[in-house]
Parts: sequence; structure tokens; C-alpha cells
Amino acid sequence: MNAALETRLEKLFGFLEADPDNYPLLCEAGDLCLQAGDRVRARPLLEKALAMHADDQGAQYRMSVLLFGEKDWDGSLALTQRILDAGEQHAAVRYQHAVTLIRLAKFAEAEPLLAALLQESGDFPELPHLYIRTLHYLGKLEEATRYATEHLQNQPDDAVANGMLSLLYLDQDKFDEADQAAKLVLTTAPDNLDALITAGSTSLAYIKGEEAKELFEHAIEVSPKNGRARLGLGLSGMLEGNLPQAAVQLEKAVECMPEHLGSWNTLAWVQILQRKLDAAERTLEKSLEINRNFGETYGGLAVVAAMRGKWDQAKILTEKALRLQPDSFAGRFAQSLLVAQRGRPQQASAMIDAILNNFTTPGGENLTELVRRFAAKKQSHPVKNDKLH
Repeated sequence: MNAALETRLEKLFGFLEADPDNYPLLCEAGDLCLQAGDRVRARPLLEKALAMHADDQGAQYRMSVLLFGEKDWDGSLALTQRILDAGEQHAAVRYQHAVTLIRLAKFAEAEPLLAALLQESGDFPELPHLYIRTLHYLGKLEEATRYATEHLQNQPDDAVANGMLSLLYLDQDKFDEADQAAKLVLTTAPDNLDALITAGSTSLAYIKGEEAKELFEHAIEVSPKNGRARLGLGLSGMLEGNLPQAAVQLEKAVECMPEHLGSWNTLAWVQILQRKLDAAERTLEKSLEINRNFGETYGGLAVVAAMRGKWDQAKILTEKALRLQPDSFAGRFAQSLLVAQRGRPQQASAMIDAILNNFTTPGGENLTELVRRFAAKKQSHPVKNDKLH
């Protein structure tokens, strides 16, 4: 807290000792405490002001800001909603409301508020970033990319927006653009989280395992609870054949992103490779709780059933996986196991080769080449009981 602000607060508290019910003084002191980030001293001031004038929108707004700082998103949102319902459309109130909606992952409700504010007000420096992030979360990748590009034409040195743009490129499988954008950001903003995740992901896509690992580790230093960074580090562990370490990171990834099907299924495959079939089944059941129509999950369960010798169950699950998702990797792999069990090993081998050869990484390798690299690395990182029988 700067000295001038503290001096002013000391004077106001002195005045309030003599006149404790002075509403303007309570509000001013509460405002200054909020500016200083001193929520402990702000709370009794704002509670008293709101108790004195429960319908005063200024008191409601100040309390919403306090609750937001205390991470009481629902309480904060209820107050800004109350103000808006009364007909007050001040930009600060709408901005506070939109930011709180984002904290509650209500992106569809936040989007129109942010779009309107962008047309009206230049008072909120983070507004463009919030809008890009909201569009991204809503899956409006092209719209988000278009807006970010337009914004950067006016503010080319905005490292935050550039990092966001790199991540947008990544999620549209534009790996070259993503890699170039991320590396450029990191030259001036080495802790930019979006750029670190993007650069790590493109390094992983180009099978640069060590480089990817370093980038994801840096990302986790910046944000320990970032699910994408944990997922990337888990995939890096898989690439270098360190399955136990991969499992640790993927378990943390699903903690951070409990709704992300890809993380659950990747964790299950690591457990399958370690022959931890009970754990893999539990993981895949968790995935089903999130979405019962994801073919890869049923394919994974089919592989588990096949490895247990439960071929009738494996057949039912494989059929369901391929019905839901005809190109399901796990479903097609399970199908090859069924064919092998029926005494047609050459056909099964051809099916597996087709699965591996028809998938090409951005670095130009197919999965057959990638598996060879994985197997070679595992010779120096042996893992007990991880071989499929």
C-alpha cells in the first residue's frame, strides 16, 4: 500500500471513530481498502454501509467486488445481478458481472456482455483478453482468432493476446503457425503460460520430447494447477517410456480438468500399458460418467476386457465403440485383438499396421515409427509388467 493511500485511510478511520454512522465516510474508506487490496479492513465497513442502505447500488457494487476478491463468485454475481435487474447498466457493473460469470464458467452468458463492452468502453485493459478467452472456451475458434488478429494489428506488442493466439492456432491444428507465434512470444515473455503450453505441445507433436518436457515443466512452475501443462508432461513421459511418471502427471491432469475426456482416456492407456487393468477400468468408468457417448472410452474398456480374456464382453464393447466412433483408435485396436483371438493373427497384424500407418504426426512420422521410438527409449527406462500379452 502506498504511503498516501494509507495516510488517507488513517484520517478516514479517525473521522469514523467520531462519526461511526457516516455513510459517505464508510463508503470512501471501503473503496480505499479495496483499492489497497485490504479486504480484512474493507469487510466491516462495507457490511455496515450495506446494512444502512440495503438498496443502494453503490453499496451493493462495492460488496460484490469484495466478495469477488474473496472468491465468493455466487455471492458476487447475485449482487451485480440485483443491480442489473434494477435497470442500472453502468459499464463497471456489467464488466464485474461478466468477469464473475467467467469465473463460474458461464461463458455463454458472459460473451454478449463482453462484446457490448468492447464496442462502448476502453476503460478495461483486460477486456480484449477476456473476450478472446471466452470465445476460445465456447469453441468459437475462428471468431476468436479473427478478433485476436484484429486486436494485435492495433497492439502488436500485447504478449498476452499473442500467447492466446498461439493457443488458438494449436487448437485448430495449425502447428506451424502455433509454433512460430509461441516461440516469438517467449523471446520477450518467457513466463507466458499460453505460449509455453503451445510450444510444449508443438514440440511434442514434432516428437521433440526433451524440449517439450522442459517447456511443460516451466509452465507448471508458472501455474502448478494447469491441466494442459500436466497433460503435456504426462504425454512427454509416455514418449520417453517413463510410464510411472506419465501416470503421476496424468492423474494430476484429471484433477485439474475433471471434465476432459482425453486426459482420462490417456491415463487409462498408461494404466493398460502397465497392466494395471483394475485401475484402467476405474479410470474409463470415470470417463463414462462424463460422457456416455464417447467411442474411445468403450474401445478402452474393450481392450481391458480382451486382456482379461472376457471376449464376449470385449466384442460388445468394441461394436459399441465403433458404432459411436468408426475411426476410434481404441475401438479398432480392440477389434484387432478379437480377430487375433479367433485364430487370424496375420489379419490382426495387418489391421494394427493399418491403424498405425494411417496416422501421421505433424512432424511427419506415422504411429509405427513413433512406437519404434517409444520401444527404443523403453530399453533405457524399463517398466515392470507393462508389456501387453
